[in-house]
Amino acid sequence: MALYNAQIFITPFIYILVCWLLLGCITLSFCHETDILCLKSIKESIKDPLNSFSGSWIFDNITEGFICRFNGVECWQLDENVVLNIRLSNMSLQGEFPRGIDKCTSLTGLDLSGNEFYGSIPSDIDKMLPYGTSLDLSSNNFSGEIPSSIANMTHLNIVLLNNNRLEGQIPPQITSLSRLKSFSVANNLLSGPLPNFVVDVTFSYENNKGLCGEPLSRCRRSLMSFKSGFVIGYSVSVVSFIVVFVSYFMPWLDVKKGNRKITIKEMILLMMRKEKRRRKATLEMKSATSSESSNEISKWEKFVPRMSFIELSNATDNFSQNSIIGVGKQGTVYKATLPNGWFIALKRFHDPQRYDEDFKSELQMLGQLRHNNLVPLLGFSVESNERLLVYKYMSNGNLYDWLHSGEGEAKSALEWPLRFKIAIGLARGLAWLHHNNSSVHLVNLQLNSKSVLLDHNFEPKISNFRSAVEMQTSEPDSTSSSMLIWELDFMKCDVHGFGIMILELITGKDGISVGTKYDDCDNQLSSNSFDACDAIDRSLIGKGFDAEISQSMKVAYDCVQPVLHQKPTMLEVYNKLMAVREEHGPTYDSEITAANVELERV
Repeated sequence: MALYNAQIFITPFIYILVCWLLLGCITLSFCHETDILCLKSIKESIKDPLNSFSGSWIFDNITEGFICRFNGVECWQLDENVVLNIRLSNMSLQGEFPRGIDKCTSLTGLDLSGNEFYGSIPSDIDKMLPYGTSLDLSSNNFSGEIPSSIANMTHLNIVLLNNNRLEGQIPPQITSLSRLKSFSVANNLLSGPLPNFVVDVTFSYENNKGLCGEPLSRCRRSLMSFKSGFVIGYSVSVVSFIVVFVSYFMPWLDVKKGNRKITIKEMILLMMRKEKRRRKATLEMKSATSSESSNEISKWEKFVPRMSFIELSNATDNFSQNSIIGVGKQGTVYKATLPNGWFIALKRFHDPQRYDEDFKSELQMLGQLRHNNLVPLLGFSVESNERLLVYKYMSNGNLYDWLHSGEGEAKSALEWPLRFKIAIGLARGLAWLHHNNSSVHLVNLQLNSKSVLLDHNFEPKISNFRSAVEMQTSEPDSTSSSMLIWELDFMKCDVHGFGIMILELITGKDGISVGTKYDDCDNQLSSNSFDACDAIDRSLIGKGFDAEISQSMKVAYDCVQPVLHQKPTMLEVYNKLMAVREEHGPTYDSEITAANVELERV
């Protein structure tokens, strides 16, 4: 009987335990699985007569990040199946609004413009796209009313609903979207008063015959406008009465102005005029500053979304000391947690006025660049005297700490294959910056192990573009005659810095002590200041990688040799390292080849 009772008690316990363990296992990949289901649902619900996107949406691949290669899909990270944006514009797609997007739980941008979608915009769109910053449904056949729930999408920066068949009023609640910068409902069938935005919004309302209010035709005077006029008139009357009363019944209250006395009446009138001039000047100054700032911010928002300073502050527990993960010359870096559970790294600039140009430069450069070996910039925040940049959080910190930790445990964890993987990733990232097929190329000039961040897979991410130089050339080939000599020199500075980085990976020594200081490009190495045999990290020797390490050392010496024009390009460096890998083991990566410089850009 006792045994029976024990079984009754134990059986549910074991059942709960098993369920809990299974739930834990499922949770680890839940976000990834839901995003895959999201794209599957979208593909099934949309007609694609021209095979514009569905041909690339093949789901028989099981590798991590495979959906990030789909046409129109942008991920938070190349090696994670987590969708950031879906952009399916101008593809002749047909169907109703794809409700499957609610399974893309981290989606921030949706662009379905220029297609043949029909039906109504879902009334629960705020629940389907809770973290949306950009919504573009323009140039389709959507009908019905604009759902008022759109006002609950507090992260929205851009709402484009123009060129549809929408009717009814514009929800007045939409004015509560404090981050909204661009709003268009032109060429619809809307009616009623225009929203009175309290924030600076670029709007477009034309070709809606029923809409009224500034800047369109006046709306009919209502009881509310009468009340407003009454209040204003009453206020003016009261002020006038006070002036008259003071003037006629208190004439003895005189004050001096220069060599003569003035009455209280004159004094009040002077004060009123002065206050009026002050307010006018203030408004003009604010208007000019706001206009300039708004235009600049609008440009930035084309690259990454603007984020709320208050929400970012809350995500760091009001920038608490416990959230700090790094302090640099420009600012302090915090680890923060977004409401959806995602970790981010937040750089808060020390002195916004002093480092304003650095902030703008890094925002514009990283905002336009997307590569697996560059630190992903996710957003920014500009609030009065605050400047914030938001990055993807890198769980393994920076390379410097791994190589130069006091106890040596972290350094010993970096076996040679992992170090070589980091070297190849850095070479790939720099080669892409120098030789990508766009018209803009970038030189970092600040490469060092502290600015190399490592994600959860130890994939290196180049950061710190404070001193980066942007070069424009019509040819991606560095040997082109259109490439200026000084541009080549700048590129060779990155090559030199990368050579120091390889030596640092091989020796485990601080990069500055390995050779001369590589951030001074005018003073290249005149001689190597150490014996190669004695310099190699002893923990790497005799483990089957000696030949590979020796060949990598030769590549490093090519990079740091004193004759500038004899240094290889970063593309050549990458190919040399890939040749080393191919000679001694399986190819680590094949994105860049000598014949094809079309480096991946996401």
